[in-house]
Amino acid sequence: MKKLNIGPAVKRNTMQEEALNRLKEVILSGQLSPDSFYTENDFAEALQISRTPVREAVKSLIHDGLLVSVPRKGIKVREFTRSEVEQIFLLRQKIEGSILEKVSNTITEDQLKTLNKIVTEQENAIEKDDRILFIDLDQEFHNFLIHVTDYHLIEEMIMNLHNLTRLIGHRAIMKQGRMEEVIDEHRAIIQALREKDAPQAKRKMIFHLEQTEHSFQMMDPHGHA
Repeated sequence: MKKLNIGPAVKRNTMQEEALNRLKEVILSGQLSPDSFYTENDFAEALQISRTPVREAVKSLIHDGLLVSVPRKGIKVREFTRSEVEQIFLLRQKIEGSILEKVSNTITEDQLKTLNKIVTEQENAIEKDDRILFIDLDQEFHNFLIHVTDYHLIEEMIMNLHNLTRLIGHRAIMKQGRMEEVIDEHRAIIQALREKDAPQAKRKMIFHLEQTEHSFQMMDPHGHA
């Protein structure tokens, strides 16, 4: 088994939290091969801590759907079937498309400024080649649009897909030029909202999600087209 290079040793007073954050980071950034099986000992050795905090971190990551435990083989990064990806994006298109219709009638100038600020920060993340920050900001963009509707039940439902959509998102932006496309698509959504064009806002959001799904489907698990 190739020795894992996760980073510096974790301080003992924050072991469980840091183990969770560090493992989540390497999963979402694609540093763990989806073809490999790991053990709690592998992670503990890489983090230079005992198995107990690692065990709790792994349990959380399995619960969140980022890792899966395969009997007699070990722990591996969650992969998605084509059907699962279709279901996730079908749900998002239906919900977020309708959300855009509603938001377009009520959005304020301050809210538009917030959306523009998020996209500008995404552009800065591209310059820094910070894919994790880019995806965090991408989710912030989408979550903000839902939040301003005060549809708390829908917001909770989407948040339940939070980690799954992050995992998909990281693979999707491995497609050459996809991050720049996302910027353009987000800008188009903002423009439609500024013009209070509800049908156009809905179409732009659905197009954006369709493109993300297509980018994901084009990539193999190693991030190659």
